[in-house]
Amino acid sequence: MKAFLKVVIALMLLVVGYSVKANVTPNVNGLWHDVKANDNFAKGTLIIAQDGQRIIVTHYLEFKGVPMVEYGHGSREGNTITYDVIVTQPIPGWVTKGRHVLVLSDDGKRLVGQYHSTEGSGPLAFIKQ
Repeated sequence: MKAFLKVVIALMLLVVGYSVKANVTPNVNGLWHDVKANDNFAKGTLIIAQDGQRIIVTHYLEFKGVPMVEYGHGSREGNTITYDVIVTQPIPGWVTKGRHVLVLSDDGKRLVGQYHSTEGSGPLAFIKQ
C-alpha cells in the first residue's frame, strides 16, 4: 500500500509540475532584430512593450539605404501578437498603414508571421536580442 501511495503522489507531482510549466508563456518585451529577407534590408529593429495583453511597438528598418519608421498598437492572445501599424517615415511607394500578425516560438526567441496591407501581404520574422 505504501508503494502504491508513493507512486500516486509522484504521478500527481509530475502532473502538477507539467501543468505549471505548460501555462508559462514567454515574455515578448524587449528588443527584436529583423531576419533579413534579402540584402536590400538592413538595420531592422523592433521594440515591443507589453502591458497586460496590450502590445505597443516601434519598428525601424532600412530598405536599399532608405529609412522607414512605424509604430503600432495591438494585443496578445497566447503566443500570437497582432497590431496595427502607422508608418511615420515611409519608403516612397510603400503603404503607410498595415497590420502585423506574429506568433511567438515556444522558446520565446523568435516571432514569425505576416504583414497585411491594402497592397498585399508578406512574411515577417524577428529574433529576440
